[in-house]
Amino acid sequence: MAETMSKHNELRAQHGEPAFKPYFLRYLATKGVDESAWAQAWNSWHTRMDADKSGQLWARFNAAQTALTMQAHFGDVADMSQEVRGGLTLDMFARLSAEATQPGVDFDGLLARHGVSAAAWHSGRDAWNQAMSQDTMHKITTQYGQLYAKYNPAHVAAMQAQAAQMIANRAAVSAQEEEPEVEYTVDSALAELQSPVPRTRWHAAHLLAQKIQTELEGDRARQRQALAACVPQLLDCLDRHDKETVSSAEAAARDLVELGQTGDEAKGAVTRCLLRGREHLATAQAAFAPIQNKNVPERIYLQSEIQDYTSLVETLEEILADWNDAGADADEAGGPSVGGDRTADDEGLAAKAAGARSWWDKIMSLFR
Repeated sequence: MAETMSKHNELRAQHGEPAFKPYFLRYLATKGVDESAWAQAWNSWHTRMDADKSGQLWARFNAAQTALTMQAHFGDVADMSQEVRGGLTLDMFARLSAEATQPGVDFDGLLARHGVSAAAWHSGRDAWNQAMSQDTMHKITTQYGQLYAKYNPAHVAAMQAQAAQMIANRAAVSAQEEEPEVEYTVDSALAELQSPVPRTRWHAAHLLAQKIQTELEGDRARQRQALAACVPQLLDCLDRHDKETVSSAEAAARDLVELGQTGDEAKGAVTRCLLRGREHLATAQAAFAPIQNKNVPERIYLQSEIQDYTSLVETLEEILADWNDAGADADEAGGPSVGGDRTADDEGLAAKAAGARSWWDKIMSLFR
């Protein structure tokens, strides 16, 4: 079961959603099962592991899956065990660190037995710690952990036992009465819109957009106040988001539609966001192609990035197409074009676009 779950995640990283599905089904076929049989087996094991009050079954499953996952995502990373930093190989750094945890160890004697001076230990330790702190893909950290486990197998057993105990305690913890959630109010959102952190402001704007359409419905004065504070942050999110906040930009675009913000400023922001999103998606896809079939951690991060930007681009294209169709329909009907973003009093917060402008038609021609 651990092997199957690991393969499921490996294929998803390799091919993305939903393209990985046929590959996974073919893998299941090599094991003599179909998707239904696999799902039944997983549910059965899940129930059995949950029923194990010792937590040992879950701990063993997690340990097995972790080992397989490491191979799937780090198997093609170059061996760094003999790489030297600060006069110390990674292998020796891990070995000394592991053996130093043994009860009653004489560390000076340990260094002497391995022919390592105190100066080499300190410089090597500092160099490797610095390298690991800058290792965003966790390549060094992963190999260090594997080497550490090799030289201190008792530590691995202790960690597994600790994991089992934590799992065993999970039921008791979940049974405890949960603390009541703090209500997130309109005032809370308005206050967070003043945060110096863009991500916080954008999240607050998204939540405020929802409250404008629910809690504040019927309160025109407060709707106008909230709308005036919310919309600039949604536009800012579309223009300034990064790969860590792609989902926020996608949500911001949808919020603008729901709030009836379909004037020039909103359309311009969505168009710029789409162009930038397409460019970033193409860059990520180009970087992903050479490593698609390699067991390296970059594949996971790039696949996630591709999925996020694909969703963003598809959403923005859909929004722009809807706006353009609405404008074309209005032109055929001979209706007047609507200028600017509509307010709560003027048009209603959930209204769609109702007019097209010549400049917008020119912009949309870029996507035909």
